[in-house]
Order: sequence, then C-alpha cells, then structure tokens
Amino acid sequence: MQYKLSENILTVNLEGKIDTNNADEIGAELLELAKKFPAEKFILNLEKLKYISSSGLRAMLKLGKLKKNNLQLVEASREVYEVFDTSGFTKILNIQKALRKISADNLIELGRGTSGTVYKLDDENILKVYNSKWSFEDVARERANSQAAFVEGIDTAISYDVVKVGENFGIVYEMINADTLEKVLLDDAENIENYSRRLAEFIKEQHAIETDFEDARQRQISMAEKVEFYSADDLKIVRQFLEAVPNCKNFSHGDLNLTNILLQNGQMIMIDMGEISSGHPVFDLSWLYFMYVIRKRSAQRHGVENPMGPKIMPDAMWKTFLQTYFNTTDEKAIEHYERAILPYSFIQVLNATLTRPIPKEACNFYKNIILAEFERGIIPIDF
Repeated sequence: MQYKLSENILTVNLEGKIDTNNADEIGAELLELAKKFPAEKFILNLEKLKYISSSGLRAMLKLGKLKKNNLQLVEASREVYEVFDTSGFTKILNIQKALRKISADNLIELGRGTSGTVYKLDDENILKVYNSKWSFEDVARERANSQAAFVEGIDTAISYDVVKVGENFGIVYEMINADTLEKVLLDDAENIENYSRRLAEFIKEQHAIETDFEDARQRQISMAEKVEFYSADDLKIVRQFLEAVPNCKNFSHGDLNLTNILLQNGQMIMIDMGEISSGHPVFDLSWLYFMYVIRKRSAQRHGVENPMGPKIMPDAMWKTFLQTYFNTTDEKAIEHYERAILPYSFIQVLNATLTRPIPKEACNFYKNIILAEFERGIIPIDF
C-alpha cells in the first residue's frame, strides 16, 4: 500500500479491487496508518480503485469512525462512486467523484477577473477557470451556491459540473451571449441614467426574494471579530452597528458590482455567486456604495486615479439608483438612506482585509469613519 505524508496530510493510494478476499487486510493496514498519524488529515485516493464490495465499505466505515472529519475520499470513478452513493455512504463520508479533465490551451479567452479566467468551451457552454488560491471546496461551494440561487428564483447563469483544468479547478456554465453592465455603460454612456434605473429595479426585485442561505449579518459579525485593526472597544462599536441591522431572509449577493451583472438581450443576470447569503439589503447597497462612490471620491480627493477601478458610476447615476430603489425624489430621504448605509460600507471593506491586502493607512481611515458615525448616532435601518 503506497502512502505519502506531506504538510500534515497523509495520502494513501488504493488500487485494483477491495472485496471479501482482501478487505480485512486492507482495512487493518488503513487503521494502523490512522493510528500512526492520528492528527494528520487522511486522504484516500481512489483513482485506480476499480471495484469495492460491501466488505470494503465496512472497512471504510471503520476508518471513518476513527478519523471522523479528517477522512476524505477523492478521485472515485463513476462506478466506484455509485457503489458508495447507492449504499448511503456519501451521506456519512466525505467522498469526491473524479473530476472531468479539460484543457484550456486551445480555448478562446472571453474575459479575466480577480478570481479567474473565462473561456468559450463550445457553442453552448463556457468554462470559468479559478486561480490557484481557489481550492476544490471553494469552487464546489460557488457551484452549489449558483445552483441553489437558480432554484430559489434568482436570475443567474445555469451551472453544470466542477472540472479539473491542469492544477486548477473550474466550473462549466451555460453560454451567455452577454456583456457586463460595466462594459455596456462604457459603450453607451449617454444612457447611463436609464441603465441605473433598470439596475435599481433589478436589484430590488432580487432582494425581494426570500432565501435560506447563510445569515449575512452573522457572517459580517464573525468576520469583524477577526479583523486585526480593531481594538476591543472598536469591535464593540462595530457589533452595535451590525446588531442594529434587522433580521430578515432577503437574498444578498455579497459582491455586488457592475462586472457581476450581465445584460443579455435586454435582461439582467447575476453571476459570481460565491458570497451569496440571506439578510438585509443594506449589505449589498453599502458594498455598491463603496465600490462606485466612496472609493472614487477618495481617489479624486487625493488626486489619483482609482487604483482598483471601476470609474464609471457618476454621482448622478448613483443618485438615480437610490431614487429608483427607494421610490423617492425627496432629497432629505435620499440623504437619510445614504447616511444609513455609509458605516456598513467601511465595515465590509475592513472585513475584506481578511482575504485581500489593503494599506494600513487606509484601514485606519476607514475605521475612524466608523467611529465618527457612531458618535453621530446609529441611523435606523428602516427600509
């Protein structure tokens, strides 16, 4: 039995057949290895396993009880996976089916973003290849989120299977003959306010859908507790802001920006569903506010171009968006809503420091705005 220990991960390769003739022997060897390396994650590579009987399944069950959450079975062929699935083992063991392997070498690149690159796979499908920092679990979660959102009635792309592309992972999606809203706005600047109204109507429609995903407010609280820029007193203030957000089950995209909205034959579609949750619309609105208003104003104030883009939402477009979303042209009402969502913009961007580098000076600036808003008084989230 071949095995390899690397960075606290023990990988064992199983081959051939596991049946009544050898199941006891193989099971004993696996248990011995599990006891020899008790703290290590235990991975069984089933790529070369052709068959497993009920005796083999029982051996896997014993190993699973010993290693519990530290056991993972990977690269199971369709036939072997079916044995595990029909016997109910996929519900009690972490088993991954062997992924379809695709080469992107000769595919046409359609676009490139922070999370990966999109290619045309064929006339009906596209392939999104995620960057190396995305694990299988990350990509599988994004696919599951996309499917769950589609089932709940969210206007999003249909996702198919997770695949292996070289050393990286990818997802096959339906082919969408569409441009991002950002590109549409750049190409048709004269109609920006019209698109802004349509965007507000679309976002409000998606927010009205009740879902049962991860709680958005609790996610933000959990992230804030890990942000290193907060003192204990700072964190108490941030928690007060977040706890003031009403409990609700509205759909929340989690990374709302104009590159994640596609326009296909006049219809808007959301993509990149890795951060979806259930919660109050304030989280989506405040992120959009930061991305396209606060960041741009900050860059202009310091006399530099916005280093992270985007640059294409004029203040008039943001104002039109708010007027449409909240169905009011009253200036005081718009000012009230904008001030209500302001601190949540900075809370979310500081939470983002957990996954992306942001200069310390900027983080301290953002934190001071949160503290100043607290001194002014927390505005009730009344929408």
